Amino acid sequence: MVAAHESGDYEALLDWNESPIGPPPMAVKRVIEAAGRLHRYPRGLMEEVTALTAAHVGVAPDQVLLTAGVDEAVDLTLSLARRAWALRPGFDGYADRAAANGKPFYGIQLDNRWQPPAPPSGLGDGDIVYLAQPGNPIGLLLPDEWIDAVASGHLLIDETYLDFSSRPSLLTRPQRPGRLVYRSFSKAAGLAGIRVGCLIGEAATIARLEPLRRFMPIDAVSLNAVVGLLEEPDFMTQLTSHVLQARPALCALLRSSGLFAEVVECETNFVLARPTDTARDITQRLDQGNVRVKDCAVLGLPGWLRISVGSWDDHIRLTNALGRVTTTEKG
Repeated sequence: MVAAHESGDYEALLDWNESPIGPPPMAVKRVIEAAGRLHRYPRGLMEEVTALTAAHVGVAPDQVLLTAGVDEAVDLTLSLARRAWALRPGFDGYADRAAANGKPFYGIQLDNRWQPPAPPSGLGDGDIVYLAQPGNPIGLLLPDEWIDAVASGHLLIDETYLDFSSRPSLLTRPQRPGRLVYRSFSKAAGLAGIRVGCLIGEAATIARLEPLRRFMPIDAVSLNAVVGLLEEPDFMTQLTSHVLQARPALCALLRSSGLFAEVVECETNFVLARPTDTARDITQRLDQGNVRVKDCAVLGLPGWLRISVGSWDDHIRLTNALGRVTTTEKG
């Protein structure tokens, strides 16, 4: 029995911020070609993917450390500090991994306008601050001056969603000791089904973290998928272009439904919407119509929905589902 869920033509999966145009064709081709070698360890493939990734982001290979997703990146970088900090509401993986590693975690609460407060006092060499730029679920960008102000110790900027934003990568700025960037292959690269990302930083910091990785931490299937992706960089441009075109259209259809008091176009591949009804209720009613969206209560943002930018067909399904909700309310 196949356990993996496959979306049918009738269903719009707009809850997990996945690629609306499918996976990179060359990644699929590479994985299929590699299937006959699954009895072998991926000898040399980590080094090949590291070099390809370094060339893609414009740094030297010794400044790149491949990781099995963001969780491993956080696990590794927690070794640099005694305490961890991150914004709230925000990605819950930072706090979860700090707890798993026995490190104290401190939340930095955003205000009611989703802006950061004054930098916490006492930040220093024994601290690491995790900042998603842009964030999840808020989907907005932080001021550069605030980022600089909290970078007194170690800093990891998570750029998982950056390709959909109006801000250039931190990698375009001069490198500083203690500053790391995390890049993911799951969002703008269309490979959410594999767990691969990379840490980018000064060579000395990468050399300090590299021995902490497990033996061959990334499997052959995932590595071959990344090779295929990086052989076809135009795919990422195509995916990003679709999101940037479809995102305002998604906001417009949500506003026109009459079901939302507020809609926010984020700097990500999702938008935020605050229903006039309860978020839980409209989530359940959309789910009954085979359209899935994310209730942000579990992400620390009660009363809001996070809705992924989908394909144009997904948006038609969402429009129809919202229409059925409206009809039910009037009935």
